[in-house]
Amino acid sequence: MNSVKEALHNDGVALLGVGEHPYSAHEIDELIALCLKLPHPDGIGEENRLGVGRILVDPVDVAREARGYESAKVEAPEIAQQILDIVASPQALAFWADCFSLNEVAVRRAQTNFLYPGDEVGSHNDHESNPAYRISVVMGLSDDYTGGDFIAHIDSADERRFRVNRGDILVAKPELQHAVSVVESGKRMSLILFMY
Repeated sequence: MNSVKEALHNDGVALLGVGEHPYSAHEIDELIALCLKLPHPDGIGEENRLGVGRILVDPVDVAREARGYESAKVEAPEIAQQILDIVASPQALAFWADCFSLNEVAVRRAQTNFLYPGDEVGSHNDHESNPAYRISVVMGLSDDYTGGDFIAHIDSADERRFRVNRGDILVAKPELQHAVSVVESGKRMSLILFMY
């Protein structure tokens, strides 16, 4: 845990493999099966090309309303609740709170991102969506793709690329500027959590 805290403190981002985060291999399998059942319509703006399956919608959703988008909706609430039961278990939330030296955290927004060849996510930070976010989590749910690197802009001279494979979790400070490079082949599927 100390190495994770150190990476988050120094760089604002850390990549954790299976066994280094609070979710078991069985839970990852369950999450993949559930996320594949979610509807995931295309697109969330001109700068982003991806399909998004809504699990939990932020009641504030500052960026979408400010940009004139229609409010996002959870289209499969029963499946979404099953996903939340796993990712927001008391054990998992305690783990994420400890990573950031917080007393407690809660999931404020959750979604799956599906990227296919040609899809990408433009450079942004998660505070743009809601300045209240304190933790961003990207859980890899597939590894049969090329491209699709998570690009972290640590500072103006330090750009790092991470491949988030099935079962890996990338955790970041929400103010970290980042993007996802163009997927070249296959399907990149991830589960994204925003906590406060």
